[in-house]
Amino acid sequence: MGSDEPPSAAKLKLIRRFMRASGLQARLDSGSFLERYALNPALNWNEGRTNINLLEAWTGPIETLKTVYLEKYRPLYQEAYEQHLVCEFSEQELQEIVAFLEAPVGQHYLEGTWRMEAYTHTNMEEDEEALVREALNAYRSQRS
Repeated sequence: MGSDEPPSAAKLKLIRRFMRASGLQARLDSGSFLERYALNPALNWNEGRTNINLLEAWTGPIETLKTVYLEKYRPLYQEAYEQHLVCEFSEQELQEIVAFLEAPVGQHYLEGTWRMEAYTHTNMEEDEEALVREALNAYRSQRS
């Protein structure tokens, strides 16, 4: 764990390099991490709307989330992530991590990890749905 002392200018620079190299900064800049809320059917974004096309039903919630995020919450997320990284990693650790992430092997690692998650999720989708159905049935039968 890093220090609780205020970070040096060099450490802040390393934190920002880490955030760029890891892809975290791009997600914070775009608000793309919020898309999961737009796709959550439990939130029922289009409740009561009858005259809506499929494109609007899909993109409207995403665009609205991102607009609200960028107008009000964006700086809060930036500060929260930077503060966590200040406490989580020492300057030496950040130097080593950033060197790895900025190297070709580090970029390959990040891209490969992303692909692995995406492909595995797609390939396991039916199994995952079966798992959830089985667990739901087991849960309900245990409590009836």
